[in-house]
Amino acid sequence: MKQTSIIPKPKTYGPLKNIPHIKKGELAQTFWRLADELGPIFQFEFSNATSIFVSSHELVKEVCDESRFDKFIGTSLSKVRAFAGDGLFTSWTEEPNWRKAHQILMPAFSQQAMKGYHEMMLDIATQLVQKWQRTGRDEEIEVAEDMTKLTLDTIGLCGFDFRFNSFYKENQHPFIDSMLKGLNEAMEQSSRLPIADKLMIKRRKEFDQHVDFMKQLVDDIIQERRKQDKAGDDLLSLMLHAEDPETGERLSDENIRYQIITFLIAGHETTSGLLSFAIYFLLKNPEKLKKAVQEADEVLQGGLPAFKQVQKLSYTRMVLNEALRLWPTAPTFSLYAKEDTVIGGKYPIQKNQSVSVLLPKLHRDPAVWGEDAEEFKPERFTHPEKIPQHAYKPFGNGQRACIGMQFALHEATMVLAMVLHNLELIDHTSYELDLKESLTIKPNDFKIKVRPRNQQFFMAPPKEESKKSTKSHESKVASHGTPLLVLYGSNLGTAKQIANELAEDGKAKGFDVTTAPLDDFTRQLPDTGAVFIVTASYNGHPPDNAKQFVDWLAQDEEQDLSNVTFAVFGCGDRNWASTYQRIPRLIDEALERKGAKRVADLGEGDAGGDMDEDKEIFQKTVFEQLAKEFKLTFQEKGKEKPNLSVSYTNELVERPVAKIYDAFSAVVLKNEELQSETSTRQTRHIELKLPAGKAYKEGDHIGIVPKNSDALVERVTCRFKLDPEQRIKLSSDKEASHLPLDQPIPIKELLASHVELQEPATRTQLRELAAHTVCPPHRVELEQMAGEAYQEAILKKRVTMLDLLDQYEACELPFVHFLALLPGLKPRYYSISSSPKVDEEKVSITVAVVKGKAWSGSGEYAGVASTYLCGLKEGEEVACFLHEAQDGFQLPPSSDIPMIMIGPGTGIAPFRGFVQAREVWQKEGKQLGEAHLYFGCRHPQEDDLYFDEMKLAAQKGIVHIHRAYSRYDEQKVYVQHLLKEDGGMLIELLDQGAYLYVCGDGKVMAPDVEATLIDLYQNEKQCSRETAENWLTALANDNRYVKDVWS
Repeated sequence: MKQTSIIPKPKTYGPLKNIPHIKKGELAQTFWRLADELGPIFQFEFSNATSIFVSSHELVKEVCDESRFDKFIGTSLSKVRAFAGDGLFTSWTEEPNWRKAHQILMPAFSQQAMKGYHEMMLDIATQLVQKWQRTGRDEEIEVAEDMTKLTLDTIGLCGFDFRFNSFYKENQHPFIDSMLKGLNEAMEQSSRLPIADKLMIKRRKEFDQHVDFMKQLVDDIIQERRKQDKAGDDLLSLMLHAEDPETGERLSDENIRYQIITFLIAGHETTSGLLSFAIYFLLKNPEKLKKAVQEADEVLQGGLPAFKQVQKLSYTRMVLNEALRLWPTAPTFSLYAKEDTVIGGKYPIQKNQSVSVLLPKLHRDPAVWGEDAEEFKPERFTHPEKIPQHAYKPFGNGQRACIGMQFALHEATMVLAMVLHNLELIDHTSYELDLKESLTIKPNDFKIKVRPRNQQFFMAPPKEESKKSTKSHESKVASHGTPLLVLYGSNLGTAKQIANELAEDGKAKGFDVTTAPLDDFTRQLPDTGAVFIVTASYNGHPPDNAKQFVDWLAQDEEQDLSNVTFAVFGCGDRNWASTYQRIPRLIDEALERKGAKRVADLGEGDAGGDMDEDKEIFQKTVFEQLAKEFKLTFQEKGKEKPNLSVSYTNELVERPVAKIYDAFSAVVLKNEELQSETSTRQTRHIELKLPAGKAYKEGDHIGIVPKNSDALVERVTCRFKLDPEQRIKLSSDKEASHLPLDQPIPIKELLASHVELQEPATRTQLRELAAHTVCPPHRVELEQMAGEAYQEAILKKRVTMLDLLDQYEACELPFVHFLALLPGLKPRYYSISSSPKVDEEKVSITVAVVKGKAWSGSGEYAGVASTYLCGLKEGEEVACFLHEAQDGFQLPPSSDIPMIMIGPGTGIAPFRGFVQAREVWQKEGKQLGEAHLYFGCRHPQEDDLYFDEMKLAAQKGIVHIHRAYSRYDEQKVYVQHLLKEDGGMLIELLDQGAYLYVCGDGKVMAPDVEATLIDLYQNEKQCSRETAENWLTALANDNRYVKDVWS
């Protein structure tokens, strides 16, 4: 009997067990530290379970044995099941829906399927690079935040034909907000004591609300697709219409919902982290960055990447693999023992005991990776097949490995190359890595600056290399009728697709072609003509429709196949080095061993490389050999290129209602001026009637989807000599994210509702204007503006592309180019200035109308949204959507908690809602805590907004009003001056637990107010400035100091 050893564990803290070792927000990092202290295996006691953690290659090899261990749904994932249910990521292997969904969805994530997704991935990647190119020289980019937008939009478009349009919104889509908050709460629940979790009633209620919202939105997407009653090419269509090849069953709508949520979570969290880490490592390793940029330049050559070009980015893929080695974004996966067992020769593992693999430690095991395992060396992956099995597991294990691996790697490779090719990345802060944990890990607060490199970005479509078509086309030679049997073994669909392409090419060359699964020809390979076999391996095993065929070939009985002529092409992935091409090689060698005649060497397609090229080389070679074998000659036609078109039409087709930002229509009930007649400015009080089922809270925002003014639209139509009522239909091979394609729409509506016309011209727009200017001096002027003069000549003056077109009449830019250069129209957000406690069906906003002499010096400037809102009449409808307030910017949890509100100008808006709510509380007999509102404006007879309302509220004891007038006396008075006068009272209130709110200008007012508060505390407490700053930070961390500000 083997001697067993006790598995080490950290210090235990009574009934809390090992939980005190966990630092808030550092769950995974806690386990990595314990691995450093306790070694490659240790156990950890949670409140209700004990988990074992392993990190050495030798131990991981054992627990990855699928005959002994299977995927374990741990505490964290079990909490996520509240909204991801039995989706692929959160289901147990024995659950029926896992296998059913796995079988149905595998083809959608094959390497071959990436071709279909490529253009959609490119669409979103283009938006990211364009945004970064248009970023000002001094603007910072939050890398992980933008990469999250990118990957989320990509899976939404590729998976469900749904546009989150994250790059066209100031705030994230409400679904994403609910998903992130749901994930964070699920993670926190997993590390709480059960009794603490039960006491957090409000958190659980909010969690349930987020879950309900996610489910409802996804259910709406599913039902909308069902109404269309047609199959598409995306994941959703596949889930709705495909059947499990084993049972013939389809997925239920509930399980489809879970799969959608699963893909949105897994499809964006991990890839965004991967790209962020890759950029971090490249900036820290200039020599590696130089090599990656050089490869991107050589492959992309100034254009958008074609599918095959992405396959050639070998060093870029190595960079990503190495980033995944050092910081795998899903840093842990868990398994459980199917039976009692022993690992490492001495550590007993009981049946059903969970074992978690710590990937960052596994990937640094010096026994595999050497003493330099901490260094970033992409060259480690030059020969991935040499990496020992189970030493590199960023995508999980075996049949439960990440189904979206090819999707993630193709997207990440393309995006990273596009970024490096077009942008210079600048680490201006010398960033030091700080990990942020949720379900995954990412660099926290990782900010960079960028400079454009490629001055011709996106001027040309993707460059495909000139090649002879391999698709079906008419042959110029008569059919010779030689039999060609094309067999395939395929689960994911890649091998079947390649088999079909070979079959089509065979037909075009005059062969009599039959196509079938391998199992259909077990023991009956033909002895005339030729046999092509295309197959994959799945964890070293044959595909489901090739098992009988492989078993037959593997039998020892003698079989004479000397009359069979064959060639084999294998589909594999070198990332799984230990089983790469196992089944294709087995078939190839077995056929030769049994006497069959090989007409071409085994073809090897690598999904991690350029499988398209691998297949084409094999295809060319094998048909050349067959031509010699059967004395044939092949000739084919070429392939025509697709067309792009823009047409004008009189077709009267009703425009479909676009679900922009999940907007709904609200009816204008009131639109009144708040400023006096003597004022030269305008501030509008607008009340809207919400449709049934729309709910909001005090402090929330409302997003308005505005329209460009008639005057702006007329400037465009006059410049291009267009009839504004003429209907235009835009068509393109590549979908634009904001332009309505393939549907007739009046030019006037297109310009009013879809594009931004007043944003400062970008350098890209300037270069395009210069390229279309026939007057040489004017062309030079435009080129200079795109260079060093840009900041002064364009950005500071906010000169638009339309301004420049009016100024430079010699610019002959076509209207279609003008449209393509314009960004999509963005919503504008306003703080809600009402309380649902007064009327839950009515919402109000307080809008400062932006109007004045244009900074460019040419004419008047009128803000898009405020001008649009100002002109709305009672009874008209406006497209809008509700947006939840930032964390903490809402009423205190109890009516008796004191409040300090600071809101000059339209910053008073949310506080009007707060005051209305407090009045309702007062009527209900609730005790009110002390409340102070500090409001600032210019003059008491001009812009003292809501004066009568606030005066009455003050008389009722609902709030104390403190007013600052900046244009009333010779001395300008601002809210911070009033705060200084009341310093002692304010600090005392905050010491008593008061909530502090600031709303309004974030450029000058909010920083001045913050500095004033720090000064007040420092003076009152006689402490250092650092202590005062820490005090204010602590208030913010406790959500007792919150801001709703804008620049």
